Amino acid sequence: MKNLFTAFFWIFNMTLLAIVYLGVLPFLGLALLSDAATGQVPLNFLVTFVGLIGVPTACAITGFRTRVQQPITLVELFYGIEAPLLVVCMARFFWLHDLTPLTAGLLLTLLLGTIVTGHWLLSRRENVMRVSLWHLAGQVLVLAIALYLTAILAFYVPPTFAGIVVALPTLLPFALVLLPLSILIVGLCTLPLGMVVMYGRSLYGTVQQLGTRYGERQVEAFTGVVLAGGLGAFLLLQQQPQIAAFRLLTPAPQSDQQRQAVLQQSNTIRSGLLNAYLSQYRYPRSNNTGMQEFYQSTLYVPDSFAQAVQAGFNALTAPFTYQGTEADIDKAAQLYTQFFDGPILRSERATIQTALQSTFNRGEAKAGLDDINQKRVWLESQNITVTPQGDWADVEISEVYQNKTNLPEEVLYYFSLPESAAVTGLWLSDEAKVPKKYPFAIAPRGAAQQVYTNQVRRNVDPALLEQVGPQQYRLRAFPVPSMSVIPGSQEPPKLYLWLQYKVLKQPAGWQLPTLREQRNVFWTGATKRIVNGKTVTASDQWLPATLPAENTPPNPHEITLPWGAHVLATPVAQTDYQLPTGKRFAVILDRSRSMELHRQEVTESFRWLQDKILPQNSADLYLSAIAPAQPQRLENLQQSSFDLSKTVFYGMVQPKEMLTQFQQLRGERQYDAILLLTDAGSYELNNDTKLTGEMPAPLWFVHLGGLAFAYDDATLKAIQDSDGGVTTQMQMVMQRLATQPSRGEGTSFLNLVDGYAWFLTKNAAASNNEVFGALAARQWTTHLSHYVQPNKPTELDAIHATAQRYGLVTPYSSMIVLVDNQQRDELKRAEKQSDRFDRKVEDSQLPQPKPNISAVPEPAEWLLLLVGAGLLWGYRQVKIS
Repeated sequence: MKNLFTAFFWIFNMTLLAIVYLGVLPFLGLALLSDAATGQVPLNFLVTFVGLIGVPTACAITGFRTRVQQPITLVELFYGIEAPLLVVCMARFFWLHDLTPLTAGLLLTLLLGTIVTGHWLLSRRENVMRVSLWHLAGQVLVLAIALYLTAILAFYVPPTFAGIVVALPTLLPFALVLLPLSILIVGLCTLPLGMVVMYGRSLYGTVQQLGTRYGERQVEAFTGVVLAGGLGAFLLLQQQPQIAAFRLLTPAPQSDQQRQAVLQQSNTIRSGLLNAYLSQYRYPRSNNTGMQEFYQSTLYVPDSFAQAVQAGFNALTAPFTYQGTEADIDKAAQLYTQFFDGPILRSERATIQTALQSTFNRGEAKAGLDDINQKRVWLESQNITVTPQGDWADVEISEVYQNKTNLPEEVLYYFSLPESAAVTGLWLSDEAKVPKKYPFAIAPRGAAQQVYTNQVRRNVDPALLEQVGPQQYRLRAFPVPSMSVIPGSQEPPKLYLWLQYKVLKQPAGWQLPTLREQRNVFWTGATKRIVNGKTVTASDQWLPATLPAENTPPNPHEITLPWGAHVLATPVAQTDYQLPTGKRFAVILDRSRSMELHRQEVTESFRWLQDKILPQNSADLYLSAIAPAQPQRLENLQQSSFDLSKTVFYGMVQPKEMLTQFQQLRGERQYDAILLLTDAGSYELNNDTKLTGEMPAPLWFVHLGGLAFAYDDATLKAIQDSDGGVTTQMQMVMQRLATQPSRGEGTSFLNLVDGYAWFLTKNAAASNNEVFGALAARQWTTHLSHYVQPNKPTELDAIHATAQRYGLVTPYSSMIVLVDNQQRDELKRAEKQSDRFDRKVEDSQLPQPKPNISAVPEPAEWLLLLVGAGLLWGYRQVKIS
């Protein structure tokens, strides 16, 4: 028997080592190690992979030494140390993706128990009395887990045995031909049973030895305590948190006290919603009838018996089974958005990344991570050129993109510019030797979006630049060619892009685009950066905030636009700004959950309002609310008992909902301005619903913590039509509202922005300063937007004509790059449609993490296919003979 097990031990380990070193390591290991070097593999997963290689290697070496020194027998080495360690490594590497507290606890317990037992087995020869209660505890826990695993595997024995018996005449020749592989499979399947036998015997001997030292009853009591503690921890960790999270959020709390109580459970809710959202990564099983069908298809048992078997199997595998349905994924995402006021994929990026990274299939991991990190297109180089024109400048930014995937990809930027800036150019090229190969066209925003979307489906190069807020822009370019080598060249294909705009000088210098978010594109220390012809050091930022400008004083500018409008721009000194007096304001406070992060800024804003504005003005406060709570209006803020410290920030209320609530509560009250105090929000959660009614006064968004990425067109229309704007400081709003400079009779005030006052004047010197005309036309189009009816395309055509004349991007006109006649013809048709100015909300929700199923087999899968082909060939040879 000893010789028989020795043969089994060596055949098992040599076969396993061959598979590990010839299959797992080259096909899976190299990719895994490469990702680990860049921080894309969790440490516990990497350690598991090392263990998968190291355990059979170390045990084979130790097994060889036992023939000389014999510290332990091969049976003890195999089932006492190697078997449980293999169970830990294989379960973690191949079966369990993102660990739950229970699965992590089981693996850790099995690992520690094996280490304790291994210590005893390797040291007992020196002193058999060195066995301790720690050794006993480790053996008890490992034995308990082995019994648990054996009970699960026992369900597979009857149907598997029946299937083998039926197929024995066919399988037997292959089993003999591939005897090492057969022994390996049988050995792996019987690992838990062998552990039960070995640890059962070892435990019996340990109890006997400790019983003579401490007494049998004390040892039995200790064993019972260890079992009870392990079982208690097992049952405690088995509770899945999504059940509590769903219960806390359904139904929605009614009062502030109830909301405060729910907020105290935020960690429980976050844990539960994440567990539901990541259930496909954390739980290898789902509730199904697979075992029932297995028994019925092989043993032909009655339905009642098969159902009982399925129920028993489900009870045993509950720790690995998600207690819910697949619909919980969408439910969790929706509840997370409603409670935490943000998309789960953006807010919980780090946790979701860990879940996606925890898989041996590196192709699946990278595909999932691309949806989160969007590191698909490398920014190879960036060139910034500033051409000063006195107190304003032309700025051109050119970038070169290189795709790092095998599919065409899109580059997307959300960025902001000073409100007075005028974007005047966008070009693409697919050849380094032909700069600005494909020029832009100015098109109605809806038509441009429609054509761009259609061309993306065709994989044809377009680029689209849109204004999605008073200061916000969205730039997209597609496709960046897939990673391949151009025939006849060693260089991979690249996409070249140029962006051009005009900007007035600010105190800090020349303002560059401020990045709000990027998708797909990324940069590294190897990205080449050039500013005004000089190479600069690498940066982790997309662009510097500003570039230094010469100490040129601001100057007045005057220009006559081609249609006869005389525009005058005059500098306004900082000391000329004023604060309002005798005005009445409506202040809307966003009470969404994300505002809790800005509580201090809200407090400071209200304190400034109380100290600087309310002594000479009045204000009513409107408090937004999420159903079933009701919004509130507090009149005369300076005399109200409003206590910000008692305000509960809860749930998600979108800006359009807040404005609707304001309109409902306002009644006939009139205001000089409406201030919505909010944060950046989540543009992707907006929808295309329209606002009811017009704003009765200029609407200003005060974004604490940074501007929003973008606005839907209904919200942007409300801001423009009311002569409002967006900012990050309440003080700036008040200064712009109160400072109304005048140039006397014959002039009318247009705007006060970025240190300049803009006027329309009747008596002006003739000027055809075309290069400055774009900045003046930008203010003219902003002025016109206050008077047009957005639901009448013919009126919007007047603004669009100005944008076309000066090549401007405006809220109603977008810049699109077309590369062929088919695209141009499609744009001409779209420009004639009645909905040519209607734009849809982009990215209503970010993609959810789903398991990736590749249509092309991975290398390891090819290996399995080759093995299968070999088996079929062997079967054919047997049939022939």
